[in-house]
Amino acid sequence: MAAVDDVSAVQGVIDAIDALVVVASPDCTLRIWNRLCDATSGVALSEVAGKSLWTVMRLRPNMRSVAQAAFDRLISGSDPSAEFVSQWLRKDGRRARISWTARMLATPDGREFVIATGSEATRGRKVVRDMAESESRFEKLLELLPDPVVVHQNGMLVFANRAAMELYGAATFEEFAERPMMDRVAPESRAFIAERVARMLTLGVAEPLAVETHLKMDGTPFQVEVIAAPVTFNGRPAVEVIVRDMTARNEAAAALQTSEAWVRAVFEQSALGMVLVDTGGRPVEANPAFERLLGYEASELRRMTVSDFTHPVDIEPSLRQIAELFGGLNDGFGMEKRYISKGGRQIWARVHVSPVREGPGAPLLAVATVEDITKHQALEEQLRQASKMEALGRLAGGVAHDFRNLLTVVNGYAELLATSLEGDERAADALEIRRAGARATELTAQLLAFGRRSDRAVEPIDINSRIEALVPMLRRLLGEDIELMVDLDRSLGAVEADPSQLDQVVMNLAVNGRDAMPSGGTLTLTTCNAGSDGPFGVLPATGWARLELADSGFGMAPEVLEHIFEPFFTTKSLGQGTGLGLATVYGIVQQMAGQIRVESAIGVGSRFIIDLPLCEAPVAPASPSVGGADSVHRASETVLLVEDEPSVREFCKRALTAEGYEVYAAGPHDALEIADRLGTKLDILVTDVVMPDLDGPTIAAALRSRRRDLKVMFMSGYPRDREDDLTGAAAEGMILAKPFSPRELCDAVRRVLARPVKPN
Repeated sequence: MAAVDDVSAVQGVIDAIDALVVVASPDCTLRIWNRLCDATSGVALSEVAGKSLWTVMRLRPNMRSVAQAAFDRLISGSDPSAEFVSQWLRKDGRRARISWTARMLATPDGREFVIATGSEATRGRKVVRDMAESESRFEKLLELLPDPVVVHQNGMLVFANRAAMELYGAATFEEFAERPMMDRVAPESRAFIAERVARMLTLGVAEPLAVETHLKMDGTPFQVEVIAAPVTFNGRPAVEVIVRDMTARNEAAAALQTSEAWVRAVFEQSALGMVLVDTGGRPVEANPAFERLLGYEASELRRMTVSDFTHPVDIEPSLRQIAELFGGLNDGFGMEKRYISKGGRQIWARVHVSPVREGPGAPLLAVATVEDITKHQALEEQLRQASKMEALGRLAGGVAHDFRNLLTVVNGYAELLATSLEGDERAADALEIRRAGARATELTAQLLAFGRRSDRAVEPIDINSRIEALVPMLRRLLGEDIELMVDLDRSLGAVEADPSQLDQVVMNLAVNGRDAMPSGGTLTLTTCNAGSDGPFGVLPATGWARLELADSGFGMAPEVLEHIFEPFFTTKSLGQGTGLGLATVYGIVQQMAGQIRVESAIGVGSRFIIDLPLCEAPVAPASPSVGGADSVHRASETVLLVEDEPSVREFCKRALTAEGYEVYAAGPHDALEIADRLGTKLDILVTDVVMPDLDGPTIAAALRSRRRDLKVMFMSGYPRDREDDLTGAAAEGMILAKPFSPRELCDAVRRVLARPVKPN
């Protein structure tokens, strides 16, 4: 047995073991022991090597018989180990009581030897009693532990606390201990556990934590974590095992894995952009929605910072808020900001940012959810613009209303003066006044068009035909330096509009384009069917017709575009424009239930896009011209003229009286009394629409209730005033828009008088 005979090879190993170690042949001849045996026995190995083990042990007869029987069972292979107690007589005269455990081992070449390990108990029976008391207290302590604890010797269970019996499903300790501990282990784990137990008992050191599969009393397998260590139980070597059930942990891990899978699915599949950002503002991870939003791939984003894809104006506030979040000054924030996509497109986004922490410390990351609100922002801007323009329109309409009353007086008296001065050189002065008044009338009409309150003669018209008729005039208007390109969609249907107002839209936009190309260029005019790409993406039942005018001029800056349709806003020099051209276009388009928008960039030019709803009615045929025969008819009828403005009332009275009418002029409060006095002599009521306290429609309704055949004509500086009131019987009267000339007033009265009376 070379491994045993070679003392120098083995001695160093057993000397390092902190226990008494004795190696003997199967015939009980002592071969070697370690230094601790030298110290305990007081005898050097050289004095006893080769002697009988029983002589060295100095056993009493009763001890020797027990030890010899255990040793014989070990040698014969009946027991895997032998345990016995010996008593040594030390050289100093003291006795040493030793507890031994012996095992048979074999060398690779098949030779066997016995190795015994022992521990000293120097105080005899008192030590045994103390050990028993200590073990009793130890068992009580183990019983109170929440962790399951078992102790087994020679494979059989010798101790189990309450937690262990509950874990394995045993009702009593006897039930739990009736079978070997290895039966509580799943077959696939038994070889591994047997190897661990042998190692512990041989080397006397604990085994590291391991995961094993055990079986409950009913055979149900479950995973456990096991901490095992060699111990002495009732004076004999044993193995203590602390068992921790991994079922709850495995379930929690599975639940966590499922939860993480759900979180990952939400992150990956969310329609909202999501991005994780570190303290340096670098995207650690972004979901596909965020990548699609900006047009960057994940690898590209990881090489960038927030500043690289944020609009320059929004960089500073974005970085400040992020720094405050990581610095603990805020616990998350929300903001609306602009991103710049890979292709250079500006994207408005609503962003919510929250910190990501591990524990109570400072945030490690920030997570942002990003909602694309570009279309929403554009819609809000259009609504804000529409609201602003609506307010300006009401203001413009109100000013024009009052101004029309003044122009009625100025223009009317200028014409009366020119007529009375016919042949006199001073008549030229009156005509100049009249021409100035006419220009003021045009300005008022533009204000009313902007405010969507102008007179309208709406009818189905063919846009293409109107544009073709305007082309010769447009070419003269643009001049030789500007090329006019016209591309008309012949399949386009009719729109419902005032022809003259549509002409005004085209002319104003053409003039605007011409002024944007002082050195020449190209003006392109096109029509097409807009389909579902109309205003706000809304598609009426009839569809949209689109009219576009694009110039190749110097374009407009964003700050100019914000005000382009406001009245009196102009970038032209003083005296070169009123600032009403585009405002008029805006008002007319809105009045047609359409929408207008503009696209422009510096150095590129501008494109005005107008969408108008198509109508189902056919284009109306041209109406024959009506002669002015009525203008030479000498009047004789009686007129009740009702007007709250004295100057307007006096002008109208003079014009009608000069025509031959018998005129009774009054304010609204006297109108009903005068009408009662005139009775059936009254032929026609001529009244203003808007008057304080008692308005024109009310007076007309009162008189028509008494005389159904009474003719009515309305005058208004604001023809759409009280539209809801101008219905029914009152709406049968004609509405004459202010300002008007004496001739226009008299002709209008004559046309109303010439209408047949409708039967009751």
